[in-house]
Amino acid sequence: MKKISNFQTVAHYARYNNTIKKSRFIALVQEIGDETEARTFLKSVQQEFPDATHHCWAYRLGSGKNEITQYSDSGEPSNSAGPPILQAIKQEKVTNVIVVVVRYFGGIKLGISGLIKAYRDTARMGLQQAGKKRKYPMQEFIMEGIEYKSLGTILQSVESKSGKIEDIQYGEKVNLKALLYPAEEEWIKKLFNNVTQGKALIKKGKIKWMTG
Repeated sequence: MKKISNFQTVAHYARYNNTIKKSRFIALVQEIGDETEARTFLKSVQQEFPDATHHCWAYRLGSGKNEITQYSDSGEPSNSAGPPILQAIKQEKVTNVIVVVVRYFGGIKLGISGLIKAYRDTARMGLQQAGKKRKYPMQEFIMEGIEYKSLGTILQSVESKSGKIEDIQYGEKVNLKALLYPAEEEWIKKLFNNVTQGKALIKKGKIKWMTG
C-alpha cells in the first residue's frame, strides 16, 4: 500500500509589502492543492496588479519523489527572482503553496545580488506572515448494509482507533461513512467482515486532508 504522508503548508493567505531603494515589492502567499489552483491564483494577482513592472512567482507541490516545483522571473534577469522565491519556500519547510512577488520599479537598479536578496527576503517575510499548519490524510471508508446488531461494535471500533464517523444513514439497514488513518485499512476491513459475517459491503472512498 502506498504511504501517504502528512505535510506542512501555510496557515492562511498573506500579503506583505516591502520597499527597497524606492522599488515596491509585494508578496502574496496562498495555499494550493494542484497546479490549476496555482495558475488561477497567479492570474488573479496579475489582474489585481495589472500595472506592475513584474509578477515573479514560484510554487511547490508535494514532497520527495512526488515534488513539483515551478517558477518564473517574469522579465527580471535570469534566476534573480523565481529561484530565490522558491528558495524561501523551501527554507520555510512548507509545500502546497504559491508565492507571487509583485514589483513596481522605483528607478534605482538593485543589481543581480540585490534582486536575489529582495525577492527572497520579501517572499520569506510573506511566508512567515502566513504562518504554518500541518495537514494529515484520513481515508474514507464507505460501509453499506450493516445490521443493527453489528452497528455498536463497528462504531466503538472506529472510535478506538481515533477515527471519525462522517455520515450515518438509518433505514432497514445502516449505511455509514467513516474516516480512519490509512494505516488502519487492513484492520478495518478484517474487523468489518468478521462482525458482519461478510454480509455487508465496505469500500474505500476519498482521501481527506485534515488540519491539526
